[in-house]
Amino acid sequence: MSLLKFRTLRENTVTRTTMNPFLRLLLFAFALSQSLQGVEPLISSVLPRGGMRDSVQEVVIRGQRLDETAEFFFYSEGIEVSKIVEEKSTALKASFSISDKASFGQHKLRIRTNEGLSNLYTFWVGPFPNVQEKEPNSGFDDAQGIPINSTVNGVILNEDVDYFEINATKGQRISVEIEAIRLSGPLFDPYVALLDDKRFELATSDDSELLLQDSTLSVIAPSDGVYRIEVRDSSYKGASSYQYRLHVGNFPRPLVVFPAGGEAGKTQEFTFLGDAKGDFKAKITLPATTIDNELAYYHLENNLSSPSPNRIRVSSFPSVRETEPNQSRKVATITELSLPLAFDGIIQEDGDIDYFRFHAKKGQRYYIRAMARAVASPLDPVLNLYDGEGKSLVGNDDSSNGPDSLLTYTFPKDGEYLLRITDHLSKGSPRHVYRIESHRLVPEVSASIPMFRNRDTQTRQMLPIARGNSVATALTISRKSFRGDLEFIAQNLPAGVTMEAPVVDESFTSAPILFRAAPDAPLANSLIDLRLKYENTEKKQLVEGSFAQNVSLVYGAPNNRTYYETKVDRLAVGVVDSLPFKVKLHQPVTPIVKSGSQNLKVEIIRDANFSKAVTVRILTRPPGIGAKSSLSIATGKSIGYYPLTANGSATVGAWKIGVQAETSAPGGGIWRAASDFIDLRIEEPYLSMKINMAAVQRGQDGEMLCDLNVKRPFEGMATAELKGLPPFSATTKIEFDSNTSQISFPISTEDKSRAGLTKNLFCFVKIPYSGELITHTVGQGGQIRLDNPSPKPKAPAKPKPKAVVAKAPPKPAKKKPLSRLEQLRLAAQGGSN
Repeated sequence: MSLLKFRTLRENTVTRTTMNPFLRLLLFAFALSQSLQGVEPLISSVLPRGGMRDSVQEVVIRGQRLDETAEFFFYSEGIEVSKIVEEKSTALKASFSISDKASFGQHKLRIRTNEGLSNLYTFWVGPFPNVQEKEPNSGFDDAQGIPINSTVNGVILNEDVDYFEINATKGQRISVEIEAIRLSGPLFDPYVALLDDKRFELATSDDSELLLQDSTLSVIAPSDGVYRIEVRDSSYKGASSYQYRLHVGNFPRPLVVFPAGGEAGKTQEFTFLGDAKGDFKAKITLPATTIDNELAYYHLENNLSSPSPNRIRVSSFPSVRETEPNQSRKVATITELSLPLAFDGIIQEDGDIDYFRFHAKKGQRYYIRAMARAVASPLDPVLNLYDGEGKSLVGNDDSSNGPDSLLTYTFPKDGEYLLRITDHLSKGSPRHVYRIESHRLVPEVSASIPMFRNRDTQTRQMLPIARGNSVATALTISRKSFRGDLEFIAQNLPAGVTMEAPVVDESFTSAPILFRAAPDAPLANSLIDLRLKYENTEKKQLVEGSFAQNVSLVYGAPNNRTYYETKVDRLAVGVVDSLPFKVKLHQPVTPIVKSGSQNLKVEIIRDANFSKAVTVRILTRPPGIGAKSSLSIATGKSIGYYPLTANGSATVGAWKIGVQAETSAPGGGIWRAASDFIDLRIEEPYLSMKINMAAVQRGQDGEMLCDLNVKRPFEGMATAELKGLPPFSATTKIEFDSNTSQISFPISTEDKSRAGLTKNLFCFVKIPYSGELITHTVGQGGQIRLDNPSPKPKAPAKPKPKAVVAKAPPKPAKKKPLSRLEQLRLAAQGGSN
């Protein structure tokens, strides 16, 4: 669709209003978290969250940096902004004129001020007039009366419950549908109930296959009287950000369609299941072309339709509908057609299994997807593929973080094959609808802007271009099933804006694009249709793709996962006021060689009164090129050098690279400007080197021999510098010319150096080139061993004198004790003397 761009006259009236303190705190926290987004305006709320088709809705927009709002722009047709009243930098009012052709549902929008583009926000269009919720309505007896066929714009505060009262007659359909989590605020999981005047629940709804976490219900009024609708968060949470839109009316509300799809351009009959008045049929002609291969169908009854559609799949290939019985291989539904095909059926009851027999061609590779939740069915499909004899080939239960199944298979031969589908828990019902689609793997390509921060799909996803300046971004390139160089094509550029996008080499997964705005370019915005193209005339192959971005709008536990997102297929750009600086990346004279390094000169061109520090970031790097995340150029300085390194696998060639400079802006946010692209030339090295292992004694001198292999001649004298020596060791630079095959580094060591083996020595070699030097890193993995000095010879030891040991006198012999008789004799002898 073409961009709708509505310029308005801004009124000078400034109205001061009092902001809720909690909301002020919320806005401050949100603005702080987005402080790196730029001077772009920040939308934090749009109230009410929607309006009725064919009406004018007054809205209040709150956020940051909303002063000087020049225009709103929408991604779809049907809404014009007829008036903007600026209150202050954090709030403004606008009048949305919603045409009778505006589609129901979500409309994506942004704001452009004179300094930037806002984050993406949403506004919803419905079939009924708005009614504002009014407190007190938190009690059953305090229910707020509302007319049938109206939409309530309300809010659930913490532990809040809202009640609404309607009158209905017996036999009248009462349908209720809520937009809560889809309004892109917090993780609001709504609960809705319909009660009679005696407080008896007639129907309740928490989650639904049709509307994800949002609720819907539909009943037939059993009698004339008053009925009440209860609305709350399923866990009784709430806050001022828990906004909802509650649709209450007599509209039809089917829940699922069978078959779930059909062939493009053909008319067929569909059965709508789950409506309170019973199933009904409708003949529908499917469009020849669609977005995302589906038709959003709103069934009209008595000039009333549901606020949300039933989505019908649209395929370019035929569909095969199941024929019961088909619960086994022997009675499988048979088609003589070959893939690609779609298969439609219903798991009618508990334990039901469906089989399909079809043909496939040898060598063809297919995605085969069983869609159930994707078509609002409660089925949790399990899909299996068999050969014609019943041999199992491949199977799948869940895929892509959801319950639907996906098979990827290359068919080994021509012939018959079988598909089997059932429910994971063997459940079934008339609403357990499924559609199996087979899509052949064909070449695909797309481009997206990488996330600036984890779990942040909004920051830097839009490109404000300052007058007389440039802005750039890196794009992530996603290819499937082909290799080849890609070119970019941009359509719908703003006046005075040009794009430069280098050809993307087939081996690259990222590429930079640059937008320039002329000094006199009108301040304006545009949604660019950015296309990618690969064409090989010899092979008669053409592959085309586009910009595609998933924008996460609701995060929650666990792990801050995405619960609700939307997709954009156009890149938002806008021309804004000029900046007080530019950035220039100087073209280097020398190439960078494999296993080499280079410093790129960056210059900040400042206006006379601009002296702030500037941070410079490289946009993209060719494969094999390394660079630090940013370079800081200090306050008042203008020159900096961005270091690059190339590994041994860097891709030889000339590649476009650029840098983006940014600095803090007055009033908060970031100014951004990009340099023109330069050619980074990557070449083969001039030489290689082998460092021969050396051994040196501590405290002594030695040498290290290095063998050179000069692969490319050069003029003049090169220098080599040995790196990685152990502490207290030293050497000197060596000069040599291109005829040298070996150099020797003198090594000196000190006594206090430590003995041992040192690994990972290398050399910086600088080759002269046009007055500059090309730096090589060579000889990686060199080794040197420092040895301890040999020990001094020891003097012969003197013989030790033998010690003389004096002999102890012999001990007297121990006398034998005298007997009693001998003692008497001895005593007698002594007596005689």
